[in-house]
Amino acid sequence: MPQLYARRLTGVLAVASVLLAAVVGPAQAGDIHRGDPVSAAFPDIKVPVGGTAVDLLGPNLWSTGPTKLTEAKVSYDLSGVAGVRLTPGDGRGDCVQPSPARVVCSDPRVLSFEGETIEQYLPVVVTAARTATVGDAGTVTITFSAKGLAPITGISEVHVVGGRESLAATGPTAGLIGGIGLLLLGAGVVGVLASRRRRARFIA
Repeated sequence: MPQLYARRLTGVLAVASVLLAAVVGPAQAGDIHRGDPVSAAFPDIKVPVGGTAVDLLGPNLWSTGPTKLTEAKVSYDLSGVAGVRLTPGDGRGDCVQPSPARVVCSDPRVLSFEGETIEQYLPVVVTAARTATVGDAGTVTITFSAKGLAPITGISEVHVVGGRESLAATGPTAGLIGGIGLLLLGAGVVGVLASRRRRARFIA
């Protein structure tokens, strides 16, 4: 019986590992600029033909300590890829769009850092037309600036993909990953129970 439990546990773990490896692809790294007091990361993004990228595109910001900034602004300039456009996202900023390839957003609020990372600050939406070509890639030059702070500029890559199955693990895929996590947890519980049963029989 202990061998049967071990075989079942091994099988469950193997299946879960294969599913997890198939679902989770490499992270979109992007460009990182470290500064004082503010650092910024500019993640890459994938957008499906005829659709919209799952994630908004925007810089991730963090500080070395408590920091407050005013007159913060983020500008986006897309180049190198046809059929892709930028539009302002819901970032609670005031945005202007001189062209489908350029968006500039300003923040009337005080930007306050308390040690946490501010993700997708004043973001934009990335959309690809049906005429876009799968495999094409371009860049978005993103510049973050604020009063008294030297502008921080980074590059995010935009990759045109064939469908949402090629996008990052979010939405329904994230749910699948959560299910796999529960499967692994259940397998661990089974292993513990089996171990306790073997120990109890040994003592008896």
